[in-house]
Amino acid sequence: RDAALVDLENAHVESARQQRDDADARERLEAKLAELETELAASRAQLADVRAQHLTQQQPPAVPLAQPPPTLHHVASGADLTASIKRSDTASRWRAAAGFSATGYELADQQQLSQPSATRRPPPPVDTGKRSTLEERALSPAANVIGEGEEDGAVYELRSEDEVREMLEREENLITEILNELIGDLQVPLPNLDAEYQPPDLLFPAHLIGLCVIKMFQYNLARRIDRLLMSAIARVQKKTAAFESDYTSAFWLSNVFELLSIIKTSMTEHQSSSHEYADSERAMNDGMQYLETLLSDIYFGWIKDLQKRFVKFIIPGVVESEALPGFTASDSGFFNRLMGTGPRESTVKIENVLSFFNHIWRTMEFYYVDRAIMRQIMSELLCNIGVTAFNNIIMRRNFCSWKRGMQIQYNLTRIEEWCKTHAVSDATRNLDRLLQLVKLLQLQKSTDQDIDIMFEVCDLLNPAQIKKLLSIYAVSDYENPIVGPVMNEVTRRAAPSEKTDKILLDTNDLNDQVLYLTARKVPAIETYIPPEFGMPRIRALVDSQTDMAYDDEADDDLVPSEYDYPATYGHALN
Repeated sequence: RDAALVDLENAHVESARQQRDDADARERLEAKLAELETELAASRAQLADVRAQHLTQQQPPAVPLAQPPPTLHHVASGADLTASIKRSDTASRWRAAAGFSATGYELADQQQLSQPSATRRPPPPVDTGKRSTLEERALSPAANVIGEGEEDGAVYELRSEDEVREMLEREENLITEILNELIGDLQVPLPNLDAEYQPPDLLFPAHLIGLCVIKMFQYNLARRIDRLLMSAIARVQKKTAAFESDYTSAFWLSNVFELLSIIKTSMTEHQSSSHEYADSERAMNDGMQYLETLLSDIYFGWIKDLQKRFVKFIIPGVVESEALPGFTASDSGFFNRLMGTGPRESTVKIENVLSFFNHIWRTMEFYYVDRAIMRQIMSELLCNIGVTAFNNIIMRRNFCSWKRGMQIQYNLTRIEEWCKTHAVSDATRNLDRLLQLVKLLQLQKSTDQDIDIMFEVCDLLNPAQIKKLLSIYAVSDYENPIVGPVMNEVTRRAAPSEKTDKILLDTNDLNDQVLYLTARKVPAIETYIPPEFGMPRIRALVDSQTDMAYDDEADDDLVPSEYDYPATYGHALN
């Protein structure tokens, strides 16, 4: 016994020593990881500088400050501003200077947009004396001239276009402010029933970054456009890569789409025929391409996370949930009957499925996610239901009964009603095959006429699927049995295509989804900055031109957002 106690004590000592060694090894690994991240960040910054220097060598001389800033240009006459982005098993990489690798998606249907020969129009005059918007937002008045201090709380003032250009071209802390305060350190506001958020309260990162990018283009600062957009894209990619929160994903999905729409709007509404802005045009076009890739990464990554969490609700909530009274299915299966146990009541109900839908929908509504993207996300979840439930029903005998078909039909009707209430009825087409499969469970199956009706009503099902379901169908005591001639006729109809027909739905349908993008028309840049944010340089920039708006002419290539923004959102067009 004493020997056993000694051995036990030695084991405890050895375990404690092993734990200390593991802790030391973990600390060394964490330190090494931090060192590698620092080196990686430095390498990315160096790569961005090298690329920017290369652009500067090719860039023509800047426009003299005496000349008015050039207007934004029209990329292509009647350019197609609708893009489609698809999932792909082929890994792609960011070609941006920031160097983040993409997450397995690539752009599709890209077009090389040509430069038209059009007349460049001078920009509308900027009235630096207008401060109505900033005064309404209770922003602090500018007191210091730019460059007079770097202490915390410093306030800058840009008194001329020369000073605006000087800050955009040379002020490194401007980009640092954007990357840190607008992206890196930004705490995503959470939905709150006690507070009402308007679009400017949630989309200000996109609008402030868009304002800086557009002004940089006006001054032909290709290098700075590249630096700002690529760094911002990399920072957002890092911020959203983990998909730890639906709120973070929805917030940045909305802001990235808004920034993409801002840039596309500006590049569509203005024309330029000058070749001296070729580098700036390229930087803007590259930025739009990378923003589309970033948008697809956030979209598909979030969808994958949602599907992973949602799939656990499908079978118990849609197939097994018996919310319809009087039609309880006694399909416990042979094993349970042999063991004398009945079917266990599932804790997941159809209400849990609808609650999941409500959570995702309200989250997207709160962060003003574009309506088209909202509909696509719901379509993806309904596709997940259609494929997963179909494949489970057709392969499990205890799911193939008349009463079970009634219960599933009721649950699917609840889902269809939810979709109709939220104006996404078109997405229910992903349930069509599942609905026909459930309908087949409820049809008569005893005569040749019944067979004709089955094949006519269930036209989306192939003969092999109909044969498989009838072969495992559990006939209840109150039903007529499926006699031999009926199965023989079904087998005869299925024979010609049985070798090629697939019984299960292809799960690749869940991975081959396509994101269709149509940039909305952004009528004006919103210059709202939340009062709790410092950002003196960005405040100085928006203070210098509170009447920053696009040209008067409307563009039919962009579609307006389905959100009815309040009149105070943005500035009125001149």
